[in-house]
Amino acid sequence: MAGKRAGRSVLGKMHRHFLSIAPQYRDLRTTDLGPILYITKQLEGLGKVRAADIGCGSGRYGLKFIEHLGEKCHLFCVDANREMLRHLRDDFIESCITNFTAIHADSHRIPLQTDSLDCIISFNAIHHFSLADFMREASRVLKPNGKLFLYTRLKDQNERTIWGRHFPCFSEKEKRLYQLDELKSAFASDPNLNINTVKFFEHHRVYPLERLMEQARKHHYSTFQFYKKHEFRDALHRFVQNLLAHYSDLDRISWKDQNTLLVAENIQN
Repeated sequence: MAGKRAGRSVLGKMHRHFLSIAPQYRDLRTTDLGPILYITKQLEGLGKVRAADIGCGSGRYGLKFIEHLGEKCHLFCVDANREMLRHLRDDFIESCITNFTAIHADSHRIPLQTDSLDCIISFNAIHHFSLADFMREASRVLKPNGKLFLYTRLKDQNERTIWGRHFPCFSEKEKRLYQLDELKSAFASDPNLNINTVKFFEHHRVYPLERLMEQARKHHYSTFQFYKKHEFRDALHRFVQNLLAHYSDLDRISWKDQNTLLVAENIQN
């Protein structure tokens, strides 16, 4: 019972976080083009593409996905937060994109027909899902041989970010991320989804201290929600001190972020 209450508490905390950050989420986060180029390359041979972006947020990646596939794609943008979807609609319409449908739903109850999608994409969101429930739904809505593209940051990759290395307790607070062997085990236990590719991405970042401070203060990562107010205030101060000790040019603080893309195929007949 205590575990269930804790789970509901985290879900509520995350819902409130994304509700409040939705208006500025696109500006606070970095959108990586590499995985979009890789994924859309894998779909080139399809005449039409019916896809779903699960945990789409404000649509940062979905927008790039449609831009690269063009009119041959229809994207179902699925998220549990209505405010995120509202900003997604506004941004897509402002970009003159109409070949999308915004759907308010959870990742474990996707309101789409069985065997109706060519692919599912999900970017930096699976740590918010019940992985087994999501995979079951993914295999249901994907066509036979349909593909699931999961882009995420692994636990060890998180530890090597600027935040993991220099923001006190950041890696310890973030307990939701997976290691690669955990993800592989989850897929191995699913009878329908089979991993056929694991691709690693490395992104060179260069930010000024002012930008990093802005991101942290505005909680651009949901991980910051796990700090108490006094903890966060002290950690932010120590973060700045750590950067001062490690970088001589605070206008060009550089590091490399790493992410992982898993590509699975729906092998059910």
